[in-house]
Amino acid sequence: MCLTLRFKIVLWAVLTLTGCSHYAVNPALKNIDPSSGYRYGVVRPMPSPDKPFVILAFSGGGTRAAAFSYGLLKELKTIEYTTREGKKRQLLDDVEIISSVSGGSFTSAYYTLFPDRFFDEFPKQVLHRNIEKDLIGLLFRPQNWFRLASKDFSRIDLAEEYYNETLFQGKTFGDLVSKPKGNTPFLVLNATDISITHRFEFTQDQFDLLCSDLSTVSIAKGVAASSNFPVAFAPLTLNNYHQKGCGPLPGWIDPALSLSANPDRRYFDALAAMSYRDKEREFCHLLDGGLSDNLGLRGPFDAVTTTDSAWSILKQANLKKLKTLMIIAVNAKTTKHHDWDKKSDPPGIKAVLGVVTGGPMDDVSLDSVDMTDNHFSYMKQLSDTVDACNTVLHEKCPEATPVKNPIGTNFSFSELSFERVKDPCVRRYLQELPTSLALDAEAVELLIVTAAQLLNQSEDFIKGMQALDPNWKPRTITLPEHLVKDICKRP
Repeated sequence: MCLTLRFKIVLWAVLTLTGCSHYAVNPALKNIDPSSGYRYGVVRPMPSPDKPFVILAFSGGGTRAAAFSYGLLKELKTIEYTTREGKKRQLLDDVEIISSVSGGSFTSAYYTLFPDRFFDEFPKQVLHRNIEKDLIGLLFRPQNWFRLASKDFSRIDLAEEYYNETLFQGKTFGDLVSKPKGNTPFLVLNATDISITHRFEFTQDQFDLLCSDLSTVSIAKGVAASSNFPVAFAPLTLNNYHQKGCGPLPGWIDPALSLSANPDRRYFDALAAMSYRDKEREFCHLLDGGLSDNLGLRGPFDAVTTTDSAWSILKQANLKKLKTLMIIAVNAKTTKHHDWDKKSDPPGIKAVLGVVTGGPMDDVSLDSVDMTDNHFSYMKQLSDTVDACNTVLHEKCPEATPVKNPIGTNFSFSELSFERVKDPCVRRYLQELPTSLALDAEAVELLIVTAAQLLNQSEDFIKGMQALDPNWKPRTITLPEHLVKDICKRP
């Protein structure tokens, strides 16, 4: 979630004076073609068991999340390991998928579009730019007053235009498809369909449900939808062309519509997908992805645990295409320290708004981390149990055929969060950073270095890397002394 209360109030004032009805004209799709469009199998080659399969998940949190995510990518660029063939390889080159929401989507989109100049340009273009101030300035330009008064133009269009012209240079999802296969990770920008309160991703597989073509849709629109804070912006609306017909629904949906024969989650996911073919659903209204998944982990979790996902990773694991699977989640969630209970006066509007918008997202984020961590732990436990049984079997009966281990993949899940920062003063400073699209240079620098430090201190990440290369060792990273002194007022 991306905006301070001051920004929300200014935008609310403009809202009361202008029209807010709008829908984006996304093109129709004549026929579903699984071999074309922005899909995982189109932009990425078949995984190889000879290298790790790395998935990154970037959370929401405005510029705070963007800088924290940037710090992870910058550190991955420095991490090298030795392959079985004795060659050095950067772990960044093994990133297959980046799933992001809200503030993290600025980082994921920019890196996927411009990987060669990302590390040189992104800090200046995004992290050190006061995007919040620029957006407010656009609202007070007289030429925009008439546009905003139109029912066909809203505040989210203004933000999309700004992102398109200033950050993403008019690039579309079609531009990502045209890149050489395997050149960049598969980008999954996540928004929330508020009609069904369900995750909505900007991939062609998702747009198939709307019988719509994603190729000419701008990357800026996906980022705008992903970071579309409620109230501050009007919902981003897409046309649903299912009435014209473009092809059948994915095969997993029909059998999943039996509640008694399926887990609840699979059943409700199928209902959500089916809803786009409802004759009364002519439009799709999108808000911030953090409302349904503030870590960007739901999509990767589904891909790892089911074959229902359009970019299912489980299928590749079942085909023995994955030897090492690593998921790294950047969680820029903050924890505010309140003194509300020290006085009889109830919390004000700002405090209540923060709880209403942030509380449910924190719960969903915690659930996502627990589900992913528990699944990986279960897979490892199952694999270790089979290996232990085979050891005993070999000791008792050397000629017996060992039990085949069904788990052929080494799993590693690492979460980088402010709660894991060891210095209590620095931890509190990071936890109290605002959720906005503007941060000072000191905060940005600290976020970048902290991400690198947390990655190298993560036991799960270290184990994953040493399973890949037994001789790999993490770096020792110390937070800049001048920053710690300034933040903590230390001598």
